[in-house]
Amino acid sequence: MYRILNVGMTAGTAVLLLSVQAAWAQADHLAPATDHAQQAATHGGMGHAEILVQHATMALTHAELAGDENPYAVAAAASLQEAITHGNMGHTEIATGRVSRGLTHLRVAVHVGLAMDHGKQAVNHGGMGHARLVVTHAELALTHAQAAAEISDSPHIALAIQGLQSAVNHGGIGQTEINNGRRERGLASTGRATRSAQEALNHLGM
Repeated sequence: MYRILNVGMTAGTAVLLLSVQAAWAQADHLAPATDHAQQAATHGGMGHAEILVQHATMALTHAELAGDENPYAVAAAASLQEAITHGNMGHTEIATGRVSRGLTHLRVAVHVGLAMDHGKQAVNHGGMGHARLVVTHAELALTHAQAAAEISDSPHIALAIQGLQSAVNHGGIGQTEINNGRRERGLASTGRATRSAQEALNHLGM
C-alpha cells in the first residue's frame, strides 16, 4: 500500500511541477512582450514607424513563445503582426492602433496566464483531496481573473470568476467538513470545488 501511495503522490507532484514550469515559461515571455509592445506604442505615438516595427517584432517573438494555450497571448500576436505590416508600409497611425490593441491583450494575458496556473493547481490538488490547497490556489486564480476583468469585458473571464468563487466556497466547506471528522462529506464538497475550478479553467482558455 505504501508503494502505491508513494507512486500516486509522485505522479501528482510531477503533474504539478509540469504545470508550474509551463506557467513560468509563459510568464518569462509575456513580461518582455508587454514591455516591447509598450515601447512600440510609445514610439508609434511619436511617429517613429521604424522603431515601432522593431519593438513590435520583439513583442511578437515573445508573445508567440508564450505558447498558444493563452487565448489573449494569441490575440496579442495577431494584433502585433498587423502592426508590423502597417508599420513597414509607413502607416504609423494604424500601426500604433494595432500595437496598442496588442498591448491590451498582453496585459490581460499576463493575469489570465497566472489565473490558469493557479486554477490548474487547484484542480490537481482537488484530485488528491487537498481541500485547503484547492481554496488557496482558487483564491489566487480568482485575484488574477478579477484583475483581467478590469482590463477586458470578456464574458468568459466573467464566467471564470463565477467558477473560481464557487471553487473557493465549496473548497472551504470541504476543509471544514474534513477538519470536523466528516471526511466523506468533505471530499464531496472538495470534488464540487474541483469541478468548479475546472469549469473556470475551460472559460479562461476561450
